[in-house]
Amino acid sequence: MFRALTLVSLLFFCRPVQAQEGPRPTVVDAETLARKLGETTWGMEDLLSGKVEEMTITLRVEELDGDGNVKHSQERVDRLTVRDGQQHREILQARKDGQDATEAMRKDLEERQRKGQGRAEFNSVNLPFASSYLSQHRFSLAGPDPKDPKRLRLRFEPRADKAPYVHKGEALVDPSTGQLVRLSYSPTELPNMAHRVDVRMDFRTWPGVGQVLDTLHVDAEGGLLFYKKHLRITARYSNLVPASPAAKTSAASP
Repeated sequence: MFRALTLVSLLFFCRPVQAQEGPRPTVVDAETLARKLGETTWGMEDLLSGKVEEMTITLRVEELDGDGNVKHSQERVDRLTVRDGQQHREILQARKDGQDATEAMRKDLEERQRKGQGRAEFNSVNLPFASSYLSQHRFSLAGPDPKDPKRLRLRFEPRADKAPYVHKGEALVDPSTGQLVRLSYSPTELPNMAHRVDVRMDFRTWPGVGQVLDTLHVDAEGGLLFYKKHLRITARYSNLVPASPAAKTSAASP
């Protein structure tokens, strides 16, 4: 059930936003706002280049039946470290359907990492306004959020159909600071055997750093013929450790 969806790791990361030193003028142009978001975020390439060296990920994966009831569940706490451009993931504890599964899942993960599997799973984590993907999206303002008129909705869609790692959805932004509050989208290119994938990311303010990903929600359906699955995934991110100046210098060296 669980290995079939590399979708769980889709988004093991998102980008913490760099610290803001004060309010910025309100941004009213969609493209300008998107560029500003891109300038104040860290992408996956930044993470792997050594700007962040450690993160804890608390993950819950639920398989639902046709009535929306939980059939199976998996809970995991992972620690991911990045050293000298290399990433390593360690399972601190794990449970399947309420039973301890830490050792079994550690062995499985170690074997997959030994074979070099897993790195490609993080490709889809890039946000639409990251510098590498900004030109592939079209942005438009959708007015204030009905629940909080001080926040602005920024819609995005691909400029070309079925482009890899391009999304369609909406960002909720504080226009005075350029801070990302929430992001909701569906990827235009779905993972293998997936029929629907809906993603929501909620962000929080972390003093000294800025906005960081707090919680990731994924609701997905897929399968073959009569074998259907409905998964609900929640991931919480904590204990983000910025790299030391020495580590950053080492990572930047040729």
